[in-house]
Amino acid sequence: MTVRLSFRLGIILLVTLVAMLSLGAGKITTVDVTAFGAIANDGKDDTAAVLAALEECKKVDKARLVFPKGKYNFIAGSNPQDPKTLLPLSNVQGLSIDGKGSELIICGVTGVFSFANCNGITIRNLVVDWARPPFSVGKVISVEENHFDVQVEPEYPVKGGEPVEAFMEYDPSTRIPMRHGLEEYYSVIRTELLREQVLRIHLSHAAKIKPGSLAVLRHKVYGHFAFYFDRCSDVKIQNVTVHTAPGMGLGASVCTNVTLERFRVVPRTGRPMSSTADATHFSGCKGTIKMEGCEFEGMGDDGANIKSGLYLSLKQELDDHTVLAQHNLKMANPPDTGDIMEISHVDDLIPYATARVKKAEFLPNNGMHRIEFDDRLPDALKEGDVFGNATRTPKVRIKKCQVRNNRARGMLIQTRDAIVEGCKFQGCTGPGIMVLTEVVYFFESIGTRDVTVRNCTFENCNYAATNGPGALCAMAYLRDFAYPPKPGVHKNVVFEENKIIKCDNSAIFAAGVDGITIKGNHIEGACNDPTSESGKNAIYVMSSKGARVEENTIDPKKQGNGFQKAVAMENVATAE
Repeated sequence: MTVRLSFRLGIILLVTLVAMLSLGAGKITTVDVTAFGAIANDGKDDTAAVLAALEECKKVDKARLVFPKGKYNFIAGSNPQDPKTLLPLSNVQGLSIDGKGSELIICGVTGVFSFANCNGITIRNLVVDWARPPFSVGKVISVEENHFDVQVEPEYPVKGGEPVEAFMEYDPSTRIPMRHGLEEYYSVIRTELLREQVLRIHLSHAAKIKPGSLAVLRHKVYGHFAFYFDRCSDVKIQNVTVHTAPGMGLGASVCTNVTLERFRVVPRTGRPMSSTADATHFSGCKGTIKMEGCEFEGMGDDGANIKSGLYLSLKQELDDHTVLAQHNLKMANPPDTGDIMEISHVDDLIPYATARVKKAEFLPNNGMHRIEFDDRLPDALKEGDVFGNATRTPKVRIKKCQVRNNRARGMLIQTRDAIVEGCKFQGCTGPGIMVLTEVVYFFESIGTRDVTVRNCTFENCNYAATNGPGALCAMAYLRDFAYPPKPGVHKNVVFEENKIIKCDNSAIFAAGVDGITIKGNHIEGACNDPTSESGKNAIYVMSSKGARVEENTIDPKKQGNGFQKAVAMENVATAE
């Protein structure tokens, strides 16, 4: 009996010890920024205080950084260790940041949060804005020769000499991008202050902008993020708003599992623009990217760009296992050991071989990548062929999101196993969704597989800057913007039960797809002002096979002035 009781007591003690250890392992330490000198609403720079609070967070396994509700100020360059980013973190596990509804007000051109090699990061209940937006807005009051003058609105104080990396015409009454309006990049030589809030924009060519239009002058386009994640895993963003950024709202590079819930990149009331580039940008990620209940409005570029990465073009075959390859713009995008690279000729972008990476390095002096493969390289390999990373193709699940009134596309889907459903795209100057890969300029990869877009609404899309052949597209751009000559760039694409209302070209366009289903879509106002012959058809499919185009509602009486046919196919084999 004594032995039995001792054994039972030992079991109880063991269970109790395990429970205590488990509770200890799950303990969360709260770090309040005010304890380190960050005082809400005092107008003083809180960078040093928040950096100190983050250092405290690094000392524990699980930390919860808290901002008591209020406004906190941050000044570019206040972090002496990193002049380009205010609040960088690396190698942190299990950190959560709770803003309690606080606003972070940024002054100057800088990134805000940057995370590298972190795991289990959660950010919630936060607003990020810039005191002085990285763009100016004003009415064009004069156009002469190679310059034009802008009466800049008081919210955007100017003193002359400001850089303008891009500018665009907006409608002065609606304050959204002008229909068929002008946009230019990197053509401004300098700016000059003529008198209070009147800025003269000097160009490298004759001015074409229209007097009376509203000009949005982007002083910065790319380069900085409100939130940036590099090689992180299990990231979650909840109830966070970015009103503007001198670049992108959120970026993730080579991350695994990123979830955005109620993430908003939207202009503050009265402003026509939010972020000067993409709302969100994902490059080379893995796992699953999830978005639900997100809103993206007024950006200078896409709502979401989700890609496997960048194509690397073959420059030299060093031996039968090793190559030198380079991105078109000499950007760095080295694969990891073990990654599978698909190899394609650029005249069709259909993979003809794969090879597993043994090791790779980026050579910054010339923008080359030296890549050694486990596998022997194919005999068909030739200079100019492109390598796309087939390992960095995250699943995508996007539900109940909205993109509206932005320059460019609503979403670019350039990955595999993606579902976009119940979303709304309104007033995107380009297509609402493009299932895309291209070797024209950015060389963004990769050919997709298993993409579904269903129960989405596209309204007044594809009418101005970066317009494409359709409001909803599955396609590729080859050299000189040529379309694929045969199927196989994309495989198994489904567009079903979508509602498409008013667009200049086709409502739905597909090219180079092996297995395309276009079913049960409702189309009105298509072909409103076609820019090509294909754009005179509500649905246009070319260079594809396994096509199912059925049960779509297309009333000819309810289409645009350029409408000719409901469905047109060229070089298409239908599904049996």
